[in-house]
Amino acid sequence: MIYRVLQFAHALFPNLDPKDIEWALKHLSPAASVLFLQQSLPEQRHAIDVTKSILKAKHPLSMDDFKNLVIAALLHDCGKSVLSIRLWQRVFIVLIQKIPKSLRSRLESGHSIFAYPLKVETRHALWGGYLAEDAGLNPVICQLIREHHNPKTKLGILLKQADNKN
Repeated sequence: MIYRVLQFAHALFPNLDPKDIEWALKHLSPAASVLFLQQSLPEQRHAIDVTKSILKAKHPLSMDDFKNLVIAALLHDCGKSVLSIRLWQRVFIVLIQKIPKSLRSRLESGHSIFAYPLKVETRHALWGGYLAEDAGLNPVICQLIREHHNPKTKLGILLKQADNKN
């Protein structure tokens, strides 16, 4: 519970130092930097925190895998920039994660105020993969972004673990 309160506080006050942005952009190509900067400030903060968790974990990876994982971590939620989402909607998404999938699916397919944030949450990984593809990022990064909630690869699992910690 305390974790969720802290998460809410970070969303309200993302505490993003310009040095953090500079650090993130050093890892990204110009096209990837555009995707990063299009994210909301809370998403940028989250992406940096996810990336730093990966760096701290010191996984034994090849240099290419490591670079791909870092870039994917910085951009894994870039698909949320396709549609704007308000803070109350973010809170709703977190709170509703524990309900049965059948009820969640009904809410998402309806026309209530709850359908929109659920659609963003469900589809942002796919949208992010397309954005990364359009930006010319390599296929491994695009796939990692697409699968960050449902990983199919070792790198995807590492990204999901770091995402879940933050």
